[in-house]
Formats: sequence, structure tokens, C-alpha cells
Amino acid sequence: MTHSSLIFAVLAFVGGMLVAAQGPIYARLSAGLNRDFLLAVFLAFSTATALTGALAFLSGSFRNLTVTTLTHLPLWVWLGGVFGAIHVVISMQSIPALGVTLFLVIVVTGNLVGAAIYDHFGAMGLEVRSFSLMKSVGLLLVVVGVGIVVRA
Repeated sequence: MTHSSLIFAVLAFVGGMLVAAQGPIYARLSAGLNRDFLLAVFLAFSTATALTGALAFLSGSFRNLTVTTLTHLPLWVWLGGVFGAIHVVISMQSIPALGVTLFLVIVVTGNLVGAAIYDHFGAMGLEVRSFSLMKSVGLLLVVVGVGIVVRA
């Protein structure tokens, strides 16, 4: 592993730990708002929007943004935010019932199955990476891992 790959691997690990913290934070936010998950998602995304908007403004990211740039993007790119909001709602509702560990094991399993499908078909402009026997064995082991966590 190269030095830069190691740095990105550490950052990915830290990012994963932050994602593990998001669910309980969102669940507590929702609980504090009388389980009004729509308000909780709106407030959570508002804080993220304010922070990233300020950083983008301060860094000059908006300088090259044009209406033409936005209108030439495929419509499906706007689904990323929608999918994020759906995931937040699911986490708010599921974590109190499942716990963080089981919830995230199931989420990661869904991530991996989805990733294998997207890679295989080259979805969303990805390079095609065919599904293989070894990938299917790896995914099967993940599913077995979910079963072990459920019984633990």
C-alpha cells in the first residue's frame, strides 16, 4: 500500500466511525423533537448545508458555478441528497429498535450488494467491473456475518 493510499484508508476508517455516530445522533434528535422525523431530517441537513455552503463560499467553489453547468448534469445526480435523507429517516427509526451495531452491519451489507450490482452494470457512469465467483463468496460471508451479529 502506498503512502497516499494509507492516508486515504485511515480517512475512510475515521469516516466510517463518524457514520457510526450519525445514526444515534439522528435518533436522539428525532426523539427530542417528539419523533418528528421530517423536522429532524430538515434540521440535520440544514446544519450540513450551512457548514458546507460556508466552506464552499470561503474556498471559492462557487466562482465557476453556472446555470449551464447545473442544467447539463444528468437529472439522476440529484438523487444523492434524496437517498441521504431517506437513509437518515431509516436510521432514526431503526437504530432504537436494532441498535447501532446490527443496523450498521445490515447497512454495510446493503452497501456491498448495491456496490456489486452498480459495478457489474456500470451504473451511474461507473467503469464496468464484472461480478465474479470470489465476489459472491465474499458477499455470502458478509451475509453470514449479519446472521452471527443478529444472534450475538
